Amino acid sequence: MNRLPTLFATLVLLPVSALAQDSTVRRDATPFHKGQWAAQFQAGTAFGSLGFLKFRSPTQALVLDLRIGGSHSEALSSDSSGVNRFAGLQSNASVQLRFGWRRYSGDGTAAKVVSHYSLGALAGFDHNVSGARTGSSQSNAWTAGAFADVGGTYLLTSKFGIGALATASLFYRSGVSKTSLGTKYRDWAIGGSALSASLVATVYF
Repeated sequence: MNRLPTLFATLVLLPVSALAQDSTVRRDATPFHKGQWAAQFQAGTAFGSLGFLKFRSPTQALVLDLRIGGSHSEALSSDSSGVNRFAGLQSNASVQLRFGWRRYSGDGTAAKVVSHYSLGALAGFDHNVSGARTGSSQSNAWTAGAFADVGGTYLLTSKFGIGALATASLFYRSGVSKTSLGTKYRDWAIGGSALSASLVATVYF
């Protein structure tokens, strides 16, 4: 019975002592190394992307992320004879490039879980086309802004990890639209996206 207070005190103080001794390791050591490369595959509710990481140190990496999207749809209508005829179409394509710095933190070179956050710039281009029997229109828009993300990765092996990422962005958009009748429009907007979550798979080389 007399040993219980001593055992309790040991269990309470041990994590504090370990944290004090390993604070430098926790802050400055990860399983990664300078010069290492990685490929990141991201899938979410609204986008997918392919990114590359270049580690400049065990805790810092350059991030290059490419996001490509597009869709196409056509509408048909039936005339009085029941024949389907072209009624209209809608097509769009977009590309966005993100470049920035990512900071990692972990519990040492043998850590299985690492956390990270990124800050950087983004640039993009959007192209939209719509058409009908009465005419058509098309628009082009350019986007520039900044992004930030925060997430974590669980390393299944030293070469592969899975995790989650939450991203937010702020951007300026400028576009030009014109119709088949010769009408031309210009527009601009400032916008952003709230935190959007996605799943991430990373392969380390």
